[in-house]
Amino acid sequence: MSEQHTSDKQKQKQAENDREELSLGKVSFGDKKLEFYFDIIKYPIILATVINVVYFFVQDSFEVMWIFDILAFIYIAMMVIKKKQGGQKEVFIACGIAGLFMGLFIAIFKFIYFQKFYLFFNLVSEPFLTFFIGGFVGIAVAFISLKLYKKNKKEISSTKKGGD
Repeated sequence: MSEQHTSDKQKQKQAENDREELSLGKVSFGDKKLEFYFDIIKYPIILATVINVVYFFVQDSFEVMWIFDILAFIYIAMMVIKKKQGGQKEVFIACGIAGLFMGLFIAIFKFIYFQKFYLFFNLVSEPFLTFFIGGFVGIAVAFISLKLYKKNKKEISSTKKGGD
């Protein structure tokens, strides 16, 4: 009887684990939770996407949309480095996720607005292209920023030693 009771408890625990919801706070990328990345990237993504769409309606072109995207990636990279104390890995992941979403939103807009079947394939290609561009822009910004930070830190420590 005790074996059956133990077996029932194990089945009940397994059922509870299966029912447990997957949330942003439980999934990790790198050293940070997915919630960390979404807190940083949600407003720059929305702003860059809205600017791209508004610019398209004003100029009837997507020629310079990359400028707005790159500015958003630089902003996200600086936010991760300065406010959240992330490294290059976290910057790459944050900018990559931002690029994935920005590319997806713009691809959906193009598909709906132009109503061309070949733009359906853009729903896959554009998010991945902006993912890699965002990630590499983020790594470049992180590399430059962290290099400058280390250089400034060395200069400050050397002036303290020399001034004593």
